Amino acid sequence: MLSRVADALYWMARYSERTQTNAHILQVQLLNMLEQSGKENEYIDHWEAVLDICASKEEFLTFYESIRVNLLIEYLLFSDKNCNALHATLRAVRENARVTRDSIPIELWELQNAFYLSLQQEIIGRERPIPLIVLNSFLQNVRKTSLTVTGLIEGSMDRDLPFYFMHVGKWLERAEKTIRMALIILEQHKEVAISLFEADGSFLLDLSEATESYLRKHRQTNLLCVIQYLLQDKHFPRSVMFCLQKIEESLSCLENDPISARYIELHTPLKNLLFAMMNVDLWNITLEETILLMEERLCQCIDFGNTFATIYHLYEPSVQP
Repeated sequence: MLSRVADALYWMARYSERTQTNAHILQVQLLNMLEQSGKENEYIDHWEAVLDICASKEEFLTFYESIRVNLLIEYLLFSDKNCNALHATLRAVRENARVTRDSIPIELWELQNAFYLSLQQEIIGRERPIPLIVLNSFLQNVRKTSLTVTGLIEGSMDRDLPFYFMHVGKWLERAEKTIRMALIILEQHKEVAISLFEADGSFLLDLSEATESYLRKHRQTNLLCVIQYLLQDKHFPRSVMFCLQKIEESLSCLENDPISARYIELHTPLKNLLFAMMNVDLWNITLEETILLMEERLCQCIDFGNTFATIYHLYEPSVQP
């Protein structure tokens, strides 16, 4: 396979997963606003968490003087100033799908292209601010489209190199995002005079699409229990452990040679990360130590992604507006 095709497949999968997750996170927060009649001041801490998970608060404040909800929504969804805005990631998915049309189901390219063009017509040109109900409907359509894309990939693609490059991208993006969500919520608790043993993890469950799965297995939504679940549960598809296991499977299929230099160079840090994740114990360490541990695990995921990209010459494209 040509390096540029593998590159586009990998980044299409990463951007697609980023789009789906960010759309869900934004929809969770918009629904909270709708239920509370837009009382933004009571939930600014949640908005700050959403901003740090989906983008960067520091970067946002270089463009705007203060955190205001309408500005946040515009920045996270449509702003050219934010390379991770939903509009930008959807554009990146479409461009990478265009490049890889010979390696993916034709329906997948047609779906991505049609949805992006409809976005241009129905949302981008609307007068601001866009009503929250309209935005919620748009985000729901983004998520439905993403789920359809997942179905096409899982149900239509051959299990060969294109499929596994996409799988590594998808699961790596998901693992990083899950750790980042847990880290941001933990950092917010540094400013709150409440023990983590008493803190509620419901908001983190909502953000990570884990509420239904978690409540089937556990009664308490203690924050530490929730984070332990999101890190270590081997059966929940958004847990870090599940994602890393999927990456390991895909890596084995990509190389098909457990003694090759590339396999060893990638598999060794991946096994180290799996072992470290399996042995996380949040109950006997302080908040500061927990935050440090999350930062270390996130750096390990990012380092693995950088190594994978270097070995296979997968360089993140510069997406022009």
